[in-house]
Amino acid sequence: MEEKIDFSGMKKKKKGAAKSTQDAVKNEPAPQDSDAQYEIMINKVFELLKKNKSGVTEKQQRCVVKQPEVVREGTKKTCWVNFQDICDNLDRPADHLSKFILMELGTDGSIARETQLILKGRHSEKQIESLLKKYITEYVMCQMCKSIETVLVKDSSIRMYTMTCKRCGCTRSVQPIKEGYHHMSKADRTKARE
Repeated sequence: MEEKIDFSGMKKKKKGAAKSTQDAVKNEPAPQDSDAQYEIMINKVFELLKKNKSGVTEKQQRCVVKQPEVVREGTKKTCWVNFQDICDNLDRPADHLSKFILMELGTDGSIARETQLILKGRHSEKQIESLLKKYITEYVMCQMCKSIETVLVKDSSIRMYTMTCKRCGCTRSVQPIKEGYHHMSKADRTKARE
């Protein structure tokens, strides 16, 4: 009579590995609990980000500017009616924006009735709008955080404008407004002859 010997119960167990896998199985939450815990952890992370005022949780601020209202005044002039409203919305001086527009268009113009910009020549709304977008990217929007909450100050010591962001504190000097192509008008030709 042979005795049946069962060696399965007598195997030596590995202490370290066996305990860690058993503990991992015991500590692992049920599948339903993991989704709930994930949501709780995500909410905690977003609350911490809000407390630290990080820009990750805030929606990207969009620059909402009124569309320029352009009206023809006679046959040779264009009037930008809501010019001063847009300057106030962008928090920029009217003379700076008008200088940029006039240089980019290569034309002459003036501010009339303190609210309108009169331009020589025929110019479409799309043309003015594209120049306004270019002005915003160069002279209004912060390059670091893409915020429009910026201040433009002329530094008299270096004779340049510096732009400071109110949100992130970034400071940079902006390019001076350069004169672009200027079409020679009849008045310019007569002036050159004199």
